[in-house]
Amino acid sequence: MRAWVEHPWPMSPAQALALRDRLGWTSSPTNERMFTTDHDLEEKDASFNTIEAGGDTRTVSSFHLSLTSRVPKDVMDEAVPITGRAFDAYVEALTAVYGRGTRGKRKQHASMKWTLPSDASVRIGTVGWVIGVDVNSPALNEAARGEAQYFDEIADENDPAR
Repeated sequence: MRAWVEHPWPMSPAQALALRDRLGWTSSPTNERMFTTDHDLEEKDASFNTIEAGGDTRTVSSFHLSLTSRVPKDVMDEAVPITGRAFDAYVEALTAVYGRGTRGKRKQHASMKWTLPSDASVRIGTVGWVIGVDVNSPALNEAARGEAQYFDEIADENDPAR
């Protein structure tokens, strides 16, 4: 995940594919943006998305990596506390690298997010026995801030107390 979040941005799809190959990950035969990592989860456990960057140019907007695989239903109760401890260990490791992150506010799942000086961000989250990591590009983070501001302005305009 560090290779992705710390990569210079913007990242072209060709650079993302080269990074995938440099890491020794295997491309899906049907979609080169989906791949299997070396985590031995025996499934496609990573992918990246692109957005239009102007004209015919595309840029990588996000990267997703699953850190856990599917588990049979009969062991889910055992898997949840193990996953919780693994999540805490990942958060501790990422905090050692990136400093204090921001804890997510949803009660249904735990998450932590770090934003780097480049404005790229990494978020790790867990729900039950699943742990996943999302890396967002600076462009995607900028778009998200713009969208949030837009909706805040709409809410202010529609506030009957105004």
